Amino acid sequence: MTQVTYRPDLIAHMKTMKLDDSKPAAQPMVKLDKDQVNAMRKDRAKWDAYTTGNVYVLYLQSRYIAHSFRAVAYGSTPVDAVKRWYRGLDGNDRHTRSCVRVVAVHVCADTRTTQAGDLLMGQAQPSYPY
Repeated sequence: MTQVTYRPDLIAHMKTMKLDDSKPAAQPMVKLDKDQVNAMRKDRAKWDAYTTGNVYVLYLQSRYIAHSFRAVAYGSTPVDAVKRWYRGLDGNDRHTRSCVRVVAVHVCADTRTTQAGDLLMGQAQPSYPY
């Protein structure tokens, strides 16, 4: 493990603020039992199945307050992506369906920044702050 060295002005600042060294403490290894390993494996398989297909950017709007936001969804078609997003990972997310509506679906131009590309469905939304 490499030694962490701080600039002298930061050491003086840490002393005045009464801060300790920010190196993480060593954590003991935790042994998982068979049930925990199987649950993690099933959750990973569920996530892999949920994130297969094409990437779409959904513009969403709250049904109750003036709040808009975006989410990334996966599916073979835009309709499939919207259905999969509404359904959620557990398969039954009534709260999301009753509180949020999808206003527009765009192609995801860049998966790292989730930048929206061409409009596929819905009404074009102002892109601010995205």
